[in-house]
Amino acid sequence: MEEYYKFVLEYLILRQAWNMGYIPFNCFKQIISYATGINNIYYLRKIFVQLVNKGFFIKKKNIKRSYNYRFIGPGDDLPIVKF
Repeated sequence: MEEYYKFVLEYLILRQAWNMGYIPFNCFKQIISYATGINNIYYLRKIFVQLVNKGFFIKKKNIKRSYNYRFIGPGDDLPIVKF
């Protein structure tokens, strides 16, 4: 799974996902699915949650009691993490 974490992280940097602002998990799920070719929601969620736990996303609660996420870009303080 570590290869997927690194690949998704590189893909989000290449795509400049920090310019998208705060978006729901569903959008990131589609991006991760497109990049990796994985369609199983369990593995997509697992990849995303691992990146959130490592500090690559800012989590913000919205009015509907759900969360929106923002990818932290190179202009922000991108955490140095070893997988």
